[in-house]
Amino acid sequence: MSTYLIFAGDARIDIGRRVFTYREHDADPRVPSFYAPGDGRRRFTRLRDVLTELTGGGDSEATAQGKRRSMVKRVVLHHDGMPTSAGCFQVLVQRNLSTHLMIDHDGTIWQPLALSDIAWHAGDPHNGESVGIDLCNPVKPGRIDLAEAQQRGLYEGLINGGKVKSLGYTEAQYESLLAVLEGLISFFNLRRQAPVDEAGKVVRNKLVNTDFLGVVGHQHISANKWDPGPGFDWERILIGIRGNRFFFPVTLPGAKNLAHVPKREAKTQAEAYFRHIESGDGGFFPVGVNQAWHSGVHLVTPAEDDKKARVPVLAPADGVIVAARVLPRRQWEKMGSPNMVLLRHDLKIRDVKRTFWTVLSHLDGEKLGRESDIKWIKDLEAQDGPAGLPDADGRALTSAEGAVALKSGLVALIKVPVKAGDVLGHVGRFSPDPDGEGIADLVDFALLSAKPLITDGTFELDETDDDPGLLCNSRHVWKRYTEDPAELQGLIDGGYPLAPPEVRDFYASNRRAEDLRWLAPRHVTEYSDETDFSGLFGGGVDFEWALREKAERHLKRIRPFLWWDKGVTAHAGLPKERFVYTWHPIALLTSMAIEEARSAFEVDEKVKGFSDEDARKERLKDAAAEREVAEKQGSSIEHGVFGRFDDTKDIQETAQDADADDDDDFELENWMRWEQGEWPPPD
Repeated sequence: MSTYLIFAGDARIDIGRRVFTYREHDADPRVPSFYAPGDGRRRFTRLRDVLTELTGGGDSEATAQGKRRSMVKRVVLHHDGMPTSAGCFQVLVQRNLSTHLMIDHDGTIWQPLALSDIAWHAGDPHNGESVGIDLCNPVKPGRIDLAEAQQRGLYEGLINGGKVKSLGYTEAQYESLLAVLEGLISFFNLRRQAPVDEAGKVVRNKLVNTDFLGVVGHQHISANKWDPGPGFDWERILIGIRGNRFFFPVTLPGAKNLAHVPKREAKTQAEAYFRHIESGDGGFFPVGVNQAWHSGVHLVTPAEDDKKARVPVLAPADGVIVAARVLPRRQWEKMGSPNMVLLRHDLKIRDVKRTFWTVLSHLDGEKLGRESDIKWIKDLEAQDGPAGLPDADGRALTSAEGAVALKSGLVALIKVPVKAGDVLGHVGRFSPDPDGEGIADLVDFALLSAKPLITDGTFELDETDDDPGLLCNSRHVWKRYTEDPAELQGLIDGGYPLAPPEVRDFYASNRRAEDLRWLAPRHVTEYSDETDFSGLFGGGVDFEWALREKAERHLKRIRPFLWWDKGVTAHAGLPKERFVYTWHPIALLTSMAIEEARSAFEVDEKVKGFSDEDARKERLKDAAAEREVAEKQGSSIEHGVFGRFDDTKDIQETAQDADADDDDDFELENWMRWEQGEWPPPD
């Protein structure tokens, strides 16, 4: 399976995603290739022809390819007006045009032309200086299934002096596009930027100076175009190519993942995650129903049966997996899965280095070795490492280095790089009850740091509990839960301020619970084999584990869930004293994502676009120039952040209008002439 873009010959760009290239056309004619359209006509310019014209030829193949790499200054993004990329290819062939890459609605990447050859996609001089990418977008809701149109959303905006409306793009397309752009930018040494003006916004109109180095839309180099359209999320692209991306590890039903929303909406969109956590049965932050510090939160997925697809767990940010445990279900405790992944992140956000760790607990079992469906497990298998476990000298071994430790059921000390959004595993099962009652499909998600990460006042630090026991002894924290002096006195007496039902009620119904989202306490964690758990089973007449027998049974059964030992401390760089700052992971990721969004638009080169009035005038000039070029090469004459319409009614009405106006729309010559980003011809 190829994961490469082809430049020329053996020169390839590995983007880590499946790519269907023109070289597969002979084996499967359904794979598009501009080298085999069937009519013998040329729809692109070969590199050697260009160099012969410029230099008289005589260059070696390596020299010619080097010159082509230096020629490429930008990537030009188009939309294709079609429901599938197969339709796009057919239209381009009919119009005697071409493109280097097409990204389908499901994220499939097609490469019908070598990157070394010059596609006819943007007009001169841009064809010779760019790589062209056509993003599948049918533009109008009536051209695809209504449910898909509603998922894409309908957007409207002013581009090049005209008001346009179109569908948005799919999450799969953005993920594939970012992988492609990363590969192209690195290979051609392109600038990591899009056209941003002095106001810190992506330019809507044609650039006054179109010799821009970076990623542009067709709208930026021709006033006669408006693609990729108002539904294209330039913010996501800028964050993806310039900075750090952040994901929530699972996408909750009916909610949107952090990476998929405009960051101006990030806090609003995160509310669904906050309420999901706070209305649950447990797994609260920063204190659980057992009065103990709880470092993370529980993200509960709908109950699954054996036939339902497993829920993937994603890496929340770029990082390195430094420790992991993967056991099959038959080796789980009654309480559920002891599986976990520990990631270390060393990120620079707004020129400040941030080091923190992600803990994802209670993951499902996975197939190990080279045949695994999880990329990091396969990557680990390919690494050199110890062939056997170290001599434990009669001690119980809990962690060891390499893939051999993972296969032996230990905590594996490893170093495997992962990117934000990579699948780390799948949601497993857990119950806080020692007998497994009330077990649920969930992942426990925590973010830890050795030092404060954000000190601008967004989060309130609490460093008042220096006790080695897990019981929360911070009066500063407990005052958030209750102001009753008698209940707070319980801390002094060795009891518990609140009973478990009171803790649940507090999170579910008390507005003060929202303040706890922005608290960053420093304390010991429930992951360490040195943490003192005995304080959880002291006084408190209402406490559910007051019975000694049940307490001892619980202590025995939580031991297999502990993974932080001396080996992990040294390998992962965690604090030796085992005290960490814990952060509500939803709040922290949201805050960092908003910071990154601001940073992504702070490009060094600010540019200027034509005013709306001047852009309308430029349309006529560009249209005339395009006709002239088209006549020379024998092609057809022609080869959008903004308001969004989320309401189902808008899409339904627009779909009905499209159906009424455009019966058999794909067959209309008028559509064939202008729909791929150009303005409609005069009546």
